[in-house]
Amino acid sequence: MDRGKRELLDAAERLIATRGYEVPLRDIAIEAGHRNNSAVQYHFGNREGLIAAIVARRLGPMELVRSQMLKDLAAQNKEPSIRDLISVLVLPILQMKGTHYARFLEVIRTAWPDETLQRHDTEWPKVLERLTKSIDADRAARTRRVAAVATAMFALIADYERRTEAGVQSDSEPDEIIDMLTAIVTAKIIR
Repeated sequence: MDRGKRELLDAAERLIATRGYEVPLRDIAIEAGHRNNSAVQYHFGNREGLIAAIVARRLGPMELVRSQMLKDLAAQNKEPSIRDLISVLVLPILQMKGTHYARFLEVIRTAWPDETLQRHDTEWPKVLERLTKSIDADRAARTRRVAAVATAMFALIADYERRTEAGVQSDSEPDEIIDMLTAIVTAKIIR
């Protein structure tokens, strides 16, 4: 990827993370040091193309980690626990250092069409399906639990990224995030 495109992707990830989904494309071009205000449209077509390019750039490295984690779990010859599956979802994102990607995901998750991820052959939907099937509840409750995990996960990893950038996160925080998300899935319903 050429330097100009990379600078646009970095600027877009950062500005969407800090200013929101509707940040003007012109501002992204300026932040990336482009003199041409239409640089985003030239390289990516539109906002959706830009977002898809940001996601595609980050997915590759994360999916390599996820695939290896799933292979390691399969080698144990036992069904992965809910915590194992949550770890497969969370750890690859937490391991990305020096980015605004978690905050970017937190911002775009409600505006982002699910098909963006589906265009890529990823482990993400497969892990979500396994997670959903492992929840001891009726179908509607399982769907709500997985949706709650996604909502909480994006918020928690974005907060972790902010603390990492500020230098105030703890070494135990990834485990705490995984434990909190596991608790959402496994919590007993109190009536």
